[in-house]
Amino acid sequence: MNQIENPFLQHLQELQDLKFMIAADTDHRLTYQNFRIFDIQIDALTINLVAEYHRYKNDNELATIARLIVEKYRL
Repeated sequence: MNQIENPFLQHLQELQDLKFMIAADTDHRLTYQNFRIFDIQIDALTINLVAEYHRYKNDNELATIARLIVEKYRL
C-alpha cells in the first residue's frame, strides 16, 4: 500500500484496501455492489467497516483484519 500524506485520504485508502482483501478472502462471493464507502451491505445486514477497522487496527495488520471480519460475519 502506498503511503498518502493526508490522514483522511490515508484512512480512505486503507478502507479501500480492506474491501479488496475482504472480497478476496470470500473468494469473491461478495461483489463490489455489496460495498459502500464505509460499510458492507448484505441483504438486511450492514457491516460498519470503520468500526471494525478501529476495533482491530492496533493489534492487527490489514490482511488479518479482513480475515477477522470474514470469519466474524461468516462471509
